[in-house]
Amino acid sequence: NKLKYHLLNHVSYWIERFGVLAKSHVEEEEAMNSTISLQLEHSNHQAPSKDLAYHFASFEGFKFVIQDGCWVDPITNLLTTS
Repeated sequence: NKLKYHLLNHVSYWIERFGVLAKSHVEEEEAMNSTISLQLEHSNHQAPSKDLAYHFASFEGFKFVIQDGCWVDPITNLLTTS
């Protein structure tokens, strides 16, 4: 704890020298928390971790397709792009 208090003494110097943090990750974490709580709210509550995993996996798959990802089609075994 003493180290943390000691670092607080230097905060004003760091702000003068480097400026205020341009973008903190707090907003991103709060957005993630709201997404998780929203998904848990609409879950069937039998297996909430599976529901969250399914939601995030399907979202990542959607982003992959939108960003011109390529994959092997399991039926034709050919390389496919969106």
